[in-house]
Amino acid sequence: MKRFLLIIAALLCCTAAMAQTTKEYMLSHPEKMGGNQLPYSTDFRAHTPAPKGYKPFYISHYGRHGSRYHYSGVEYMMMRNIILKADSANALTPRGKELRDRMCRLYDDGYLRAGDLTQTGFRQHQGIAKRMVESFPEVFGKNAFIEVKSSTSHRVLASMDAFIQQLKSMRPTLQIRTETSRRIMSYINLEERDSVSRCLKNDEWKQAQAKFEQSLTSPDRFISSIFSDAEYVKKNINAVSFMRKIADFNFNLQGVDDLDFDFKDFYTTEELFDTWQAANLYWYSNFGPCPYANSRGVISGRNLLNHFIEEADKAIAGNGTSATLRFGHDTGLCPLVCLMQLEGCTAQVKDLTELYKNWCDFQIIPMAGNLQMIFYKSKKSADILVKIMLNENEKKLPIASVSPDAPYYYKWSDVRKLWKDKLATIHF
Repeated sequence: MKRFLLIIAALLCCTAAMAQTTKEYMLSHPEKMGGNQLPYSTDFRAHTPAPKGYKPFYISHYGRHGSRYHYSGVEYMMMRNIILKADSANALTPRGKELRDRMCRLYDDGYLRAGDLTQTGFRQHQGIAKRMVESFPEVFGKNAFIEVKSSTSHRVLASMDAFIQQLKSMRPTLQIRTETSRRIMSYINLEERDSVSRCLKNDEWKQAQAKFEQSLTSPDRFISSIFSDAEYVKKNINAVSFMRKIADFNFNLQGVDDLDFDFKDFYTTEELFDTWQAANLYWYSNFGPCPYANSRGVISGRNLLNHFIEEADKAIAGNGTSATLRFGHDTGLCPLVCLMQLEGCTAQVKDLTELYKNWCDFQIIPMAGNLQMIFYKSKKSADILVKIMLNENEKKLPIASVSPDAPYYYKWSDVRKLWKDKLATIHF
């Protein structure tokens, strides 16, 4: 009976902790509308102490690369060319010519650096590594062995390098083994968007998406402020796409170090809010627990979750590994934490206009977003405990914690069962 009551308490606490995001909050924090391009925040809640007698001995981690230049050189070129073509046709307003000038400067700065890690991104991973060592020094003792896995992407490799440099500067005797290869991509970053797309061909989804798009701000004001010739726009410009792509560049500039401009003054805050809502839906439907896709997007996290379980079991059995660090992408992190059923990641939303209140990409996959599982043991108990942090904030699971006084600490045996049971439900 006591165990049952603890489970109920855990579920109630988890629900209460998932406070809804309000429109008022978003409008007063427009930087959050950067979504998955939001630079990593260091505004953390204070961590709760481990139960008496328990000390950390192993960390299992997955980190997204840090802030980068816009990922697509093609889009730098395409958007510059669209606005230069309109300029040649005398179809730009004075404001449109301001946009032209900024877009050309952005192209000159970023085209050949598309996708590269910025200095901001480098510092983000240095900071995460520094706090990890300072918060859990027991894990990083003399000659501790660290296993590191990375995606083959250059921005991910640069992020891994920043992280390792920081670790070695603080703990020079660490023994670190790294691997980056196509061999490990099946769990570091398994993408199955085609499978999700097939799930989103149903009429219910199409109707819900159409209704949602109708609820968003029209691009008319934005477009008419840029282009002076309505007939030219009709023949040459996809208004919604143009508006959203420029907004995408705008939000990306939050993590770019050496440019002194952005594009936010071309938008109203409402327009940016609705642009973000559309992007938030993309992540929810393709990599989150979207009910219209039968949560198919989260299934791509299955191999990664299995890797977390297997490596934890090995470390607990005494294979000598103090930390397993993995470096990848938002497309790896988002399905993983949703499949893990972390607090704030599992909302089932049918009314898409209500999505932002219950599921927010910027809370899950900002630049340098990361998951850390901290494992604890005690000389007085055989139970291994684990605490899970998403972006360095402690998170709850839909199971009972070890006690009401330690709401973020769980028995590894319980967590392992939760995840194994979840993985057992996956069928193709």
